[in-house]
Amino acid sequence: MWSGPQRRYRAHLRELSPQADETTRTYAARFTIEDPDDLVALGMTATVVLSRGTEAPIARLPLAAVMNRGRGPSVYVVDNASELELRPVTVASFTGDTALISSGLDGGERVVTLGVQKLDAGEKVRILDER
Repeated sequence: MWSGPQRRYRAHLRELSPQADETTRTYAARFTIEDPDDLVALGMTATVVLSRGTEAPIARLPLAAVMNRGRGPSVYVVDNASELELRPVTVASFTGDTALISSGLDGGERVVTLGVQKLDAGEKVRILDER
C-alpha cells in the first residue's frame, strides 16, 4: 500500500476491464487482498507486483495446431517413427493467433501445426526440413 510500503499482501485479480482507457491506454484492474489487516481500507492505492502462479513451462503453438473432436483440446505429436499420436493437452489461454499449452507436451516434441483436421492418429508423416 502506498501508505505503508513496508507491508506486503497477497491478492488475486477480481476484475479486468475489457477495454483500454482511450486517453491513457491502460486497463482498469481490481484486486482482492486475501488477508487484509486493520491498515487496509477500501479505495486505498497500492503498487501491485505480478508473479506467475506456476513455474511449469508453457508451450506457445499456433491456434491451427489445437483441435477438439469432442473430448477436449488435443494436438498431434510426431513420434520418433514419424507416426502421429493424438495427445490431449491443457490450454492455459488463447490469444488472437496462439494457444498457450500448460500441460500435455514435453520439451522438444514435434507438433503438427497445419492441416490437423485432415489427419488421424497412427498415420505416418514426412517431416520437412526446418527453416
